[in-house]
Amino acid sequence: MREDFFSTIVEIIKYGGSTFAALVAMSIYTTTDGFFIGNWVGTEGLEAMALVYPVTMIFMALGTLFETGGSAVVAQVIGENKKPLAEKIMRSNYVCAFVIGIIVAVVGNIFIEQLLMFLSDNPDEQHIIDLAISFLRISFCGLPFLLTVYLTGAFMRCIDKPSHVFYLVGSTSLANIILDALFIIVFGWGMQGAAFATVLAQFLGTTTSFWYFKYSRQKFSTSWSLSSLDYIWQEVKIGGGFAISTLMMCFIEYFLNATLLRYDAAHLLAAATIANIVLTLVYLPLTGLDTGIQPLISRLFAAKKEHHYLRVMRYGFFLTMVLSFVIYVVLMIFTEEMMRFFIVENEPITEEMIIFLRTMFLLQPFVGLHMWLSGIMAALEDEWRNVVISLLPLVVQVPLIWFLPKYLPIEFVGLNYSANDLAEAAVAFLLIHSFLRSKNLSFNKIFFERR
Repeated sequence: MREDFFSTIVEIIKYGGSTFAALVAMSIYTTTDGFFIGNWVGTEGLEAMALVYPVTMIFMALGTLFETGGSAVVAQVIGENKKPLAEKIMRSNYVCAFVIGIIVAVVGNIFIEQLLMFLSDNPDEQHIIDLAISFLRISFCGLPFLLTVYLTGAFMRCIDKPSHVFYLVGSTSLANIILDALFIIVFGWGMQGAAFATVLAQFLGTTTSFWYFKYSRQKFSTSWSLSSLDYIWQEVKIGGGFAISTLMMCFIEYFLNATLLRYDAAHLLAAATIANIVLTLVYLPLTGLDTGIQPLISRLFAAKKEHHYLRVMRYGFFLTMVLSFVIYVVLMIFTEEMMRFFIVENEPITEEMIIFLRTMFLLQPFVGLHMWLSGIMAALEDEWRNVVISLLPLVVQVPLIWFLPKYLPIEFVGLNYSANDLAEAAVAFLLIHSFLRSKNLSFNKIFFERR
């Protein structure tokens, strides 16, 4: 039994650990812009980033859609020893992702000004909105490249090269850090410099992706094809829940920003940006752990190796929850210190800002439980339960964002996130209970059955 424990942990680290490391690198990638903007552009730059964040969630939604659905389908096909079909599905993914990325980039550049101007008609806030618009017009151009990087990371895991995900994302992140320093500090380009750095780093990641499958020792061709579109639709159904959940976050952030501006709390926009960056640091590593082992579970399930995938599920849960609690303790204890990392010393950090962040982090451990449950549903190709969970923020967060400021100080509006964390975990638990029964599984079987 001890041998099974250690061998399974090693296996999880091999698949989930490399993706975990890759998404830590990606979260550093996200943090880099906030660090350079906060320290060299100032608080106004952070406030503008709060307006930018909902739009970048659309980018993440598209990336998550292709990454989650694509990895589940391709891993299952490879597990069935159908490598030529897996190649066709991968090529179709790249074509669809690149085309969709271009379409969204064009549409976004057309309507972004109207979208952000709708937030506020206060002349005092116009400069913040202008900064956000200048950043997004450039950032949209990198979307096709970003989706390519997402897909390549997913497929590297599927072909049993999870460690290569770290090299891909790590090199992209390093390029972003170097370019941010060059464009913001040396050239003084401010918000636009951060956007240019991001797009160029994503282009580098796309170039690396093309080289990897075209010229490395991997045998997967990059000939472009529109075949296997029925599998693309299957991926959309599998990854749709995660994508919709991310889009819900986009809408929630947009509504929250509008509420803060309506209650004359524009100073909390900077805190919201820091919270978003910190929560990205939280969510991406957790997502990396659970997303990383999804192809492993899918492959083992397709191969009918029950005891093996049960062990992966069981130990994946314990690793996820330990990581969740460690992150939670750090967030609650070092809140002010984290804020000071992004705000220069001559600008104040108010008690309101600290309360706002801590109310957002209050029930964060439930995020880990929700992610583990959703990851199992995605790995076993559930098609609708994750979609139901993804709609919860509309029911929970939107009413609370509207209701809380009427009866509590505006800084307590962050409680809407904590309430949603608890609701998502509870609903996911109830839904997956029936889902597991349909697969002849149960929580009792996952946690207590031994071979």
